[in-house]
Amino acid sequence: GVIRQADRLLVVDDSVSGAYFTVPIAREKGPMISLQGIGVRRIPLPACPLVPDLEGVDRLADGKLVFLSERLRSLVGEDGLIAEYDSLLGEYANRGLEGVAVRPLPGGVSRIAVVWEGGYPEYASVPWSLRGTAGRQAMRPLVVVHDLNSGVRGVELKMRDAKLAVELEVPKPAGEEPEAQRFRAPDLVWTRSRNGSADDWIFLVLIVSQDSVESPRYLYHWLQRFDLKGKPIGEPLDLAQFLPKEISHANWEGLSWFEPGKSLVLVHEGNRRLPAHAFILNLPEDWQYTAETGP
Repeated sequence: GVIRQADRLLVVDDSVSGAYFTVPIAREKGPMISLQGIGVRRIPLPACPLVPDLEGVDRLADGKLVFLSERLRSLVGEDGLIAEYDSLLGEYANRGLEGVAVRPLPGGVSRIAVVWEGGYPEYASVPWSLRGTAGRQAMRPLVVVHDLNSGVRGVELKMRDAKLAVELEVPKPAGEEPEAQRFRAPDLVWTRSRNGSADDWIFLVLIVSQDSVESPRYLYHWLQRFDLKGKPIGEPLDLAQFLPKEISHANWEGLSWFEPGKSLVLVHEGNRRLPAHAFILNLPEDWQYTAETGP
Protein backbone atom coordinates (compact mmCIF):
# COMPACT_ATOMS: atom_id res chain seq x y z
CA GLY A 1 0.00 0.00 0.00
CA VAL A 2 1.07 3.60 -0.62
CA ILE A 3 -0.05 7.20 -0.20
CA ARG A 4 1.62 10.52 -0.91
CA GLN A 5 2.37 12.97 1.90
CA ALA A 6 3.83 16.23 0.53
CA ASP A 7 7.33 15.40 -0.73
CA ARG A 8 7.31 11.80 0.49
CA LEU A 9 5.58 8.50 -0.19
CA LEU A 10 4.36 6.46 2.76
CA VAL A 11 4.59 2.75 1.98
CA VAL A 12 3.66 -0.43 3.85
CA ASP A 13 5.27 -3.82 3.24
CA ASP A 14 3.31 -6.94 4.17
CA SER A 15 6.52 -8.69 5.23
CA VAL A 16 7.26 -6.06 7.91
CA SER A 17 5.28 -6.01 11.17
CA GLY A 18 4.38 -2.85 13.08
CA ALA A 19 6.09 -0.29 10.85
CA TYR A 20 5.83 1.70 7.64
CA PHE A 21 8.36 3.43 5.41
CA THR A 22 8.80 6.97 4.14
CA VAL A 23 10.39 7.54 0.73
CA PRO A 24 11.62 11.02 -0.27
CA ILE A 25 10.48 12.10 -3.73
CA ALA A 26 11.32 15.84 -3.82
CA ARG A 27 14.29 15.34 -6.16
CA GLU A 28 12.83 12.47 -8.13
CA LYS A 29 11.97 13.10 -11.77
CA GLY A 30 9.90 9.94 -12.13
CA PRO A 31 7.98 8.19 -13.36
CA MET A 32 10.00 5.38 -11.72
CA ILE A 33 10.97 5.82 -8.06
CA SER A 34 13.08 3.30 -6.14
CA LEU A 35 11.64 2.24 -2.79
CA GLN A 36 15.06 1.18 -1.54
CA GLY A 37 17.12 4.29 -2.23
CA ILE A 38 18.91 6.82 -0.05
CA GLY A 39 16.68 8.53 2.48
CA VAL A 40 14.16 5.71 2.90
CA ARG A 41 13.23 5.49 6.59
CA ARG A 42 11.49 2.78 8.62
CA ILE A 43 8.94 4.29 11.02
CA PRO A 44 7.82 1.99 13.86
CA LEU A 45 4.29 1.96 15.23
CA PRO A 46 4.98 1.77 18.99
CA ALA A 47 1.36 1.07 19.93
CA CYS A 48 1.11 -1.98 17.65
CA PRO A 49 4.59 -3.43 17.14
CA LEU A 50 3.35 -6.96 16.44
CA VAL A 51 0.60 -6.13 13.94
CA PRO A 52 1.45 -8.32 10.93
CA ASP A 53 1.11 -7.99 7.17
CA LEU A 54 0.12 -4.34 6.76
CA GLU A 55 -1.44 -4.26 3.28
CA GLY A 56 -2.89 -0.76 2.92
CA VAL A 57 -2.49 2.80 4.17
CA ASP A 58 -4.53 5.98 3.92
CA ARG A 59 -5.41 9.05 5.94
CA LEU A 60 -8.62 9.51 7.94
CA ALA A 61 -10.76 12.64 7.78
CA ASP A 62 -9.14 13.86 11.01
CA GLY A 63 -5.70 13.65 9.37
CA LYS A 64 -4.47 10.56 11.20
CA LEU A 65 -2.90 7.66 9.36
CA VAL A 66 -4.81 4.38 9.12
CA PHE A 67 -3.27 1.01 8.21
CA LEU A 68 -5.00 -2.19 7.09
CA SER A 69 -3.88 -5.56 8.44
CA GLU A 70 -5.01 -8.55 6.39
CA ARG A 71 -4.34 -11.22 8.99
CA LEU A 72 -6.06 -9.32 11.79
CA ARG A 73 -8.77 -8.00 9.37
CA SER A 74 -8.36 -4.71 11.21
CA LEU A 75 -7.65 -1.02 10.82
CA VAL A 76 -4.92 0.26 13.10
CA GLY A 77 -3.49 3.71 13.72
CA GLU A 78 -0.29 5.05 15.18
CA ASP A 79 -1.95 4.91 18.62
CA GLY A 80 -3.40 1.39 18.32
CA LEU A 81 -6.47 -0.50 17.13
CA ILE A 82 -9.14 1.54 15.36
CA ALA A 83 -11.58 -1.07 14.11
CA GLU A 84 -11.93 -4.81 13.53
CA TYR A 85 -13.86 -6.18 10.56
CA ASP A 86 -16.35 -9.03 10.60
CA SER A 87 -14.95 -12.57 10.45
CA LEU A 88 -16.65 -12.88 7.05
CA LEU A 89 -13.77 -10.76 5.73
CA GLY A 90 -11.09 -12.99 7.21
CA GLU A 91 -8.17 -14.41 5.29
CA TYR A 92 -8.75 -17.57 3.27
CA ALA A 93 -5.88 -19.39 1.55
CA ASN A 94 -3.77 -16.23 1.51
CA ARG A 95 -6.60 -14.13 0.11
CA GLY A 96 -8.07 -11.39 2.27
CA LEU A 97 -8.33 -7.66 2.84
CA GLU A 98 -5.75 -5.93 0.66
CA GLY A 99 -6.68 -2.32 -0.05
CA VAL A 100 -8.18 0.64 1.80
CA ALA A 101 -9.46 3.98 0.53
CA VAL A 102 -10.82 6.82 2.69
CA ARG A 103 -13.10 9.66 1.61
CA PRO A 104 -13.71 12.48 4.12
CA LEU A 105 -17.32 13.47 4.75
CA PRO A 106 -18.73 16.52 6.58
CA GLY A 107 -18.35 16.50 10.35
CA GLY A 108 -15.04 14.66 10.33
CA VAL A 109 -16.62 11.37 9.25
CA SER A 110 -14.43 8.96 7.26
CA ARG A 111 -16.10 6.84 4.58
CA ILE A 112 -13.80 3.83 4.42
CA ALA A 113 -13.79 1.32 1.58
CA VAL A 114 -11.81 -1.90 1.86
CA VAL A 115 -11.40 -4.56 -0.81
CA TRP A 116 -11.29 -8.29 -0.14
CA GLU A 117 -9.06 -9.22 -3.06
CA GLY A 118 -10.59 -12.41 -4.44
CA GLY A 119 -8.88 -14.24 -7.29
CA TYR A 120 -7.50 -17.76 -7.06
CA PRO A 121 -6.89 -19.08 -3.55
CA GLU A 122 -3.29 -20.04 -2.88
CA TYR A 123 -3.63 -23.78 -3.38
CA ALA A 124 -1.02 -24.81 -0.82
CA SER A 125 -2.98 -22.90 1.83
CA VAL A 126 -6.43 -24.29 0.99
CA PRO A 127 -7.79 -26.58 3.74
CA TRP A 128 -7.25 -30.19 2.72
CA SER A 129 -10.95 -31.09 2.69
CA LEU A 130 -11.76 -28.19 0.32
CA ARG A 131 -9.03 -28.68 -2.25
CA GLY A 132 -11.12 -30.89 -4.51
CA THR A 133 -14.08 -28.52 -4.63
CA ALA A 134 -12.77 -24.97 -4.10
CA GLY A 135 -8.99 -25.20 -4.35
CA ARG A 136 -8.72 -24.05 -7.97
CA GLN A 137 -11.81 -21.88 -8.25
CA ALA A 138 -11.34 -18.12 -8.59
CA MET A 139 -13.37 -15.78 -6.38
CA ARG A 140 -14.70 -12.30 -7.13
CA PRO A 141 -13.30 -9.30 -5.24
CA LEU A 142 -15.59 -7.72 -2.65
CA VAL A 143 -15.72 -4.04 -1.68
CA VAL A 144 -17.15 -3.14 1.74
CA VAL A 145 -17.84 0.43 2.90
CA HIS A 146 -18.36 1.73 6.46
CA ASP A 147 -18.55 5.22 7.95
CA LEU A 148 -16.35 5.96 10.96
CA ASN A 149 -16.69 9.00 13.21
CA SER A 150 -13.63 11.00 14.17
CA GLY A 151 -11.78 9.71 17.22
CA VAL A 152 -13.58 6.36 17.35
CA ARG A 153 -11.32 3.52 18.47
CA GLY A 154 -11.68 -0.19 19.16
CA VAL A 155 -14.98 -0.71 17.33
CA GLU A 156 -16.32 -3.74 15.46
CA LEU A 157 -17.38 -3.18 11.85
CA LYS A 158 -20.03 -5.79 11.11
CA MET A 159 -21.16 -6.66 7.60
CA ARG A 160 -24.75 -5.96 8.60
CA ASP A 161 -23.79 -2.36 9.40
CA ALA A 162 -21.95 -1.72 6.13
CA LYS A 163 -23.06 1.19 3.97
CA LEU A 164 -22.24 -1.00 0.99
CA ALA A 165 -21.02 -4.54 0.31
CA VAL A 166 -20.68 -5.42 -3.36
CA GLU A 167 -18.87 -7.99 -5.48
CA LEU A 168 -16.93 -6.53 -8.39
CA GLU A 169 -17.80 -7.92 -11.80
CA VAL A 170 -14.19 -8.23 -12.90
CA PRO A 171 -13.40 -9.34 -16.47
CA LYS A 172 -13.07 -13.06 -17.09
CA PRO A 173 -10.36 -13.85 -19.66
CA ALA A 174 -10.94 -16.86 -21.89
CA GLY A 175 -9.95 -20.32 -20.79
CA GLU A 176 -10.68 -22.86 -18.11
CA GLU A 177 -9.54 -22.62 -14.51
CA PRO A 178 -6.93 -23.15 -13.14
CA GLU A 179 -4.74 -22.47 -16.20
CA ALA A 180 -6.73 -19.43 -17.30
CA GLN A 181 -5.96 -15.94 -16.05
CA ARG A 182 -8.37 -14.64 -13.40
CA PHE A 183 -8.43 -11.24 -11.69
CA ARG A 184 -7.91 -10.25 -8.09
CA ALA A 185 -8.13 -6.69 -6.74
CA PRO A 186 -5.15 -5.60 -4.60
CA ASP A 187 -6.14 -1.95 -4.07
CA LEU A 188 -8.59 0.83 -4.90
CA VAL A 189 -9.24 4.57 -4.66
CA TRP A 190 -12.37 6.66 -4.61
CA THR A 191 -12.96 8.64 -7.80
CA ARG A 192 -15.74 10.81 -9.17
CA SER A 193 -18.02 9.72 -11.95
CA ARG A 194 -17.38 11.98 -14.94
CA ASN A 195 -21.03 12.06 -15.86
CA GLY A 196 -22.37 12.50 -12.35
CA SER A 197 -22.65 15.22 -9.75
CA ALA A 198 -19.89 16.39 -7.41
CA ASP A 199 -21.20 13.88 -4.86
CA ASP A 200 -21.33 10.95 -7.29
CA TRP A 201 -18.37 8.80 -6.25
CA ILE A 202 -17.34 5.43 -7.67
CA PHE A 203 -14.35 3.10 -7.35
CA LEU A 204 -11.18 3.00 -9.42
CA VAL A 205 -9.65 -0.41 -8.81
CA LEU A 206 -6.28 -1.98 -9.57
CA ILE A 207 -6.97 -5.48 -10.91
CA VAL A 208 -4.20 -8.00 -11.54
CA SER A 209 -4.62 -11.42 -13.16
CA GLN A 210 -2.79 -14.66 -12.60
CA ASP A 211 -3.23 -18.36 -13.13
CA SER A 212 -3.30 -21.05 -10.43
CA VAL A 213 -0.21 -23.07 -11.24
CA GLU A 214 3.02 -23.74 -9.36
CA SER A 215 4.79 -20.63 -10.73
CA PRO A 216 1.94 -18.19 -11.48
CA ARG A 217 2.18 -15.55 -14.18
CA TYR A 218 0.72 -12.09 -13.56
CA LEU A 219 -0.35 -11.48 -17.14
CA TYR A 220 -2.78 -8.53 -17.05
CA HIS A 221 -2.46 -5.35 -14.97
CA TRP A 222 -5.44 -3.08 -15.50
CA LEU A 223 -7.25 -0.18 -13.92
CA GLN A 224 -11.03 -0.48 -14.02
CA ARG A 225 -13.77 1.84 -12.82
CA PHE A 226 -16.76 0.27 -11.07
CA ASP A 227 -20.07 1.77 -10.00
CA LEU A 228 -21.50 1.24 -6.53
CA LYS A 229 -23.29 -1.90 -7.75
CA GLY A 230 -19.98 -3.47 -8.74
CA LYS A 231 -20.53 -3.14 -12.49
CA PRO A 232 -17.63 -1.99 -14.69
CA ILE A 233 -17.79 1.49 -16.20
CA GLY A 234 -16.20 1.79 -19.61
CA GLU A 235 -13.17 -0.12 -20.81
CA PRO A 236 -10.21 -0.98 -18.55
CA LEU A 237 -6.93 0.89 -18.78
CA ASP A 238 -4.11 -1.53 -19.60
CA LEU A 239 -1.04 -0.56 -17.59
CA ALA A 240 1.22 -2.35 -20.09
CA GLN A 241 1.03 0.69 -22.37
CA PHE A 242 2.52 2.89 -19.63
CA LEU A 243 4.87 0.66 -17.60
CA PRO A 244 8.51 0.08 -18.52
CA LYS A 245 8.92 -3.41 -19.97
CA GLU A 246 11.22 -4.62 -17.20
CA ILE A 247 8.52 -4.11 -14.54
CA SER A 248 5.38 -4.59 -16.61
CA HIS A 249 4.75 -8.11 -15.24
CA ALA A 250 5.63 -7.42 -11.62
CA ASN A 251 3.02 -8.16 -8.97
CA TRP A 252 1.47 -4.68 -8.63
CA GLU A 253 -0.08 -4.35 -5.20
CA GLY A 254 -0.62 -0.70 -4.18
CA LEU A 255 -2.57 2.23 -5.63
CA SER A 256 -3.22 5.80 -4.49
CA TRP A 257 -3.66 9.30 -5.82
CA PHE A 258 -0.43 11.15 -6.52
CA GLU A 259 -2.22 14.30 -7.65
CA PRO A 260 -5.93 13.82 -6.87
CA GLY A 261 -7.99 13.46 -10.01
CA LYS A 262 -5.01 13.57 -12.37
CA SER A 263 -2.26 11.07 -11.56
CA LEU A 264 -1.81 7.89 -9.56
CA VAL A 265 1.09 6.24 -7.77
CA LEU A 266 1.43 2.46 -7.96
CA VAL A 267 3.83 0.14 -6.14
CA HIS A 268 4.78 -3.45 -6.87
CA GLU A 269 6.04 -6.30 -4.75
CA GLY A 270 9.81 -6.71 -4.83
CA ASN A 271 11.80 -9.93 -4.97
CA ARG A 272 15.42 -11.07 -5.35
CA ARG A 273 15.54 -10.23 -9.04
CA LEU A 274 13.35 -7.14 -9.04
CA PRO A 275 13.73 -4.43 -6.35
CA ALA A 276 10.50 -2.65 -5.43
CA HIS A 277 9.56 0.56 -7.23
CA ALA A 278 6.80 3.12 -7.30
CA PHE A 279 5.48 4.30 -10.65
CA ILE A 280 3.74 7.64 -11.29
CA LEU A 281 0.96 7.32 -13.85
CA ASN A 282 -0.54 10.39 -15.52
CA LEU A 283 -4.09 9.41 -16.34
CA PRO A 284 -5.56 9.97 -19.80
CA GLU A 285 -7.84 12.99 -19.89
CA ASP A 286 -11.04 10.96 -20.03
CA TRP A 287 -10.05 9.22 -16.77
CA GLN A 288 -9.42 12.44 -14.86
CA TYR A 289 -11.74 14.52 -12.70
CA THR A 290 -11.57 17.96 -11.15
CA ALA A 291 -10.48 17.63 -7.53
CA GLU A 292 -11.88 20.66 -5.75
CA THR A 293 -11.49 19.03 -2.33
CA GLY A 294 -9.72 15.80 -3.18
CA PRO A 295 -11.04 12.28 -2.71
